[in-house]
Amino acid sequence: MRAVRLALVAVALVSPLPARAQAHVVSAPLIEVRISGPRLIRRGDDLKFLVTFTNRTDKPIALRLPRLWEDSTKLTWRVTDTSGHLLPPHVYTSPALPVCPITSPLSDWDIEVLAPHETRDYSYLAGDPSDAFSFPGKGFYRVSLKYVLDPSTPINKAPYEVPSNEPNLYTPDEKLAMFKQTPRIEATSDEWQLYLVD
Repeated sequence: MRAVRLALVAVALVSPLPARAQAHVVSAPLIEVRISGPRLIRRGDDLKFLVTFTNRTDKPIALRLPRLWEDSTKLTWRVTDTSGHLLPPHVYTSPALPVCPITSPLSDWDIEVLAPHETRDYSYLAGDPSDAFSFPGKGFYRVSLKYVLDPSTPINKAPYEVPSNEPNLYTPDEKLAMFKQTPRIEATSDEWQLYLVD
C-alpha cells in the first residue's frame, strides 16, 4: 500500500500542467527594465529618468506601454529612504474608464515590437517620481520602477496607418497577432540611488 501511495505522489509531481495553466507560466524574465537619472537632487527639481527595456528572449516580443488613466498596464515607482522604509505614494482617485472591446481607444499603434535582445530607451516615460512621493528630508533614497503588462485589455486594428520615415517591419495584423501571444509580464528595474541635498 505504501508503494502505491509513493507511486501516486511521483506521478502527481511529474505530470505536466494543464494547457491552460502552462499558458500563464513565465519560466524566465522576458523583459529587463533599467532606469537611470540624477544622483544629486534638490527639492523642487524635475527628476527626469531614462527607462530602458531589453528583450531577453530569442524571439520578437510585442509590448504595450501605459496609455489610459487607471490602465491595468502600468509603470509604478517605488521609493525607500535611508533606513529602507517604503515611502507612501500620493493617492489620486478617479473613476475607472470603461474600455469597450469594439470601440477600444487602444489600437495597433500602441503596440511596440522589440527584436530579440533589442534594447530601447524611453525618455520621461514614467514621469517624475517626486510627483508621486514626498521626500521627507535630506538624505539618500533608492528608486525603482515596476512594469506590468496586462495583455487582456482589448486592442483594435487602427482605421489607417500613420506615415513614418522608418520602415514598418510588421503589418498591423502581425503586431496584433504577436501581442495576443504575449503573456502577462511583471518586471522590476534595478534600484537607482540618489541624494536629496535639502
